[in-house]
Amino acid sequence: MPHDLLSQGLTGLSLLIYYRWAPFSLSTIYLLINIPVFVLGWRFVSRRFIFYSLWGMVIYAAALSVVNIRINVSDPMLAVVIGGALNGLGVALILRSYGSSGGSEILCVVMNKLFSITVGTGAILINIAVLVPAALFFSVEKVFYTLVFVFVSGMFTNKIFHGMAKRRTAVIVSNQWDAIASALRKQKIGVTFLKGQGSFLAEERMLLYSVLVARSVPVLKRIVAEVDPAAFISIMEADDVTGVEVGNQPHW
Repeated sequence: MPHDLLSQGLTGLSLLIYYRWAPFSLSTIYLLINIPVFVLGWRFVSRRFIFYSLWGMVIYAAALSVVNIRINVSDPMLAVVIGGALNGLGVALILRSYGSSGGSEILCVVMNKLFSITVGTGAILINIAVLVPAALFFSVEKVFYTLVFVFVSGMFTNKIFHGMAKRRTAVIVSNQWDAIASALRKQKIGVTFLKGQGSFLAEERMLLYSVLVARSVPVLKRIVAEVDPAAFISIMEADDVTGVEVGNQPHW
């Protein structure tokens, strides 16, 4: 705001309508725009998510009027980078909970549910849709500064939101598979047995398959190396895991 830059998401859309037509107050316009968005969230996400989002929107509105912390930055580019980073961090932390703070965050969750679009990418798409018509009414410089803010915010949201939920998939090939599985279970690392066959000698093999949190990978490697130094281990990223024990799906 000190640099008179445009906002993002539904706040930006509300400002656009307010500046050009001003049929109601800014808060009323924002509320009216949020009504169909909350209906979409109710339909495609969950009632619990919507109730928490309503509570989140109340807290968000209260914080806007109570909290007044300013970082005195004279360079607009530095301002949008810092602001985008802080905004992306906040959005990511909120979306790791049971709800959101309303607005475009609900649309991001809906797109994630329906089309598996990451929340950060969804925010970028929504903000581009808002900034394109804004370019017709505001200076190009302000629009591009806001666009930088949007991309930095979306990047931080993706890195933090999905980075907090990193999982790994491990495939282990060893003749000592039973001993390795027993040792892993003692460390609370689940294992699934898969039957396989080697291509050279056509021998039947038992493969160990495990999905685990990233911080447990060194433990797994150490256990396997201690039991069978000749074991084969393949570690892969598992971004989207559904399950009670090691699932990384958000609460909504």
